Amino acid sequence: MVRLERGDVAAALGLLVLKLAVSAWVLHLGFSHVSDDDYARVTIAQAFAHAPRLDPSGTSWLPFPFWLNGLAMMGLGRTLAVARGVAIATGVFGAWLVYGSLRASGVTRPVSWVSVALAMTAPWSAWLGVATVPEALTACLLVAGALSLNVRRHHGWGAAALLVASLSRYEAWPVAAVFAAGCLWSARAPPRRARAVDLVAAGVSLLGPVAWVLWNAHAHGDPLHFLARVAAYRQRLGGAGTWMLYPRAMGEAAPEVALLACFGGAAMLLDPTLRTRWAGPVAAVVALLTFLVLGELHDGAPTHHPERALVAVMWIATACGVDGMVSLARRVATPRIGGAVLVVGALAWGVLWTRRVADFPGQSPEDTRVTQVTLGESLRARDVAYVVMTPCAYEHFAVIAAFGAPERVEVLSGSASVEKQACPRIEER
Repeated sequence: MVRLERGDVAAALGLLVLKLAVSAWVLHLGFSHVSDDDYARVTIAQAFAHAPRLDPSGTSWLPFPFWLNGLAMMGLGRTLAVARGVAIATGVFGAWLVYGSLRASGVTRPVSWVSVALAMTAPWSAWLGVATVPEALTACLLVAGALSLNVRRHHGWGAAALLVASLSRYEAWPVAAVFAAGCLWSARAPPRRARAVDLVAAGVSLLGPVAWVLWNAHAHGDPLHFLARVAAYRQRLGGAGTWMLYPRAMGEAAPEVALLACFGGAAMLLDPTLRTRWAGPVAAVVALLTFLVLGELHDGAPTHHPERALVAVMWIATACGVDGMVSLARRVATPRIGGAVLVVGALAWGVLWTRRVADFPGQSPEDTRVTQVTLGESLRARDVAYVVMTPCAYEHFAVIAAFGAPERVEVLSGSASVEKQACPRIEER
């Protein structure tokens, strides 16, 4: 995307070391999953590795994450460790992708590095960066796609990133729409070859949503089957929520990012260069938030942990805020004062980060899955031929994911009549 200089290579290596260190620390603290969705996704990828098909889940879940994890499992084995390794590797790739996109947009090397470092170490990014769900990679692809609007020759790269993102998570769809509109606007200007690239990029960025709608029409007889499925599930859980859910989740999950966003907004008002650089990404953020709020009001939004869908917003707000703070500092402060503020801010961030990152999801007594994973690993080690499970809720996915052979598991309907901590009930055959 951008010609790397020696300093950029060193910066990329620094991000690699930082990402691996943060991931190791999060896993050391005991983080394993956000919800049972993590293990359910692993079992679907394992099934894809055993018997590939175009739509691995057959549900409302988009297919790319299962293709990626399933292909890795074909070569490396159908284990939780492989799924975890894919998460960490794609987290590194995503950090590098955003760093390169920032540099290509004209952001200085120090600001690009600090922006990515802050964004990827934020608690939700740190947790999702080792979780077996697609939000972390999707967020980075969205940021890269939004930033590519600034550089016309990179519209092709942005379209490719958004195609993958839109086949991974639904919150990518409004960003793809903003990108396509930007490419169509850009196509008004010469030269002819650039116009053609813009038009193709607009089409590619929308290919994921269009293909998924057509697939649902073919496979389920309803082009919006995925939306109806999500809405039906949410209604069973209690129905639509409030428009304040996502703004409140943003403020509670990342108050420092909200503060940075204020600096970024103020700087954009004063600095025309920043307005040009961040207009596209900010438009993408507005479209994404509008999409999520409307989904929440009409039973079409994610069913739990709304913070997961906001990671791309956090990345863009962080980068725009850091860029804006530097711009403002140049106007009102000397370099020495700016450096002192930066040091104090970094120390405060580090102190707060240690406490906040330890407050990870999935560790309450009803959410922990240590027993289920241990049981699944035991079944795998003994090479049990066939297993029949009666779950209480969704905890059985952890057993199946650790077992690694979902085709050798039969899940009975109904709830097991056993103590909660003993779920699921298992019969070996």
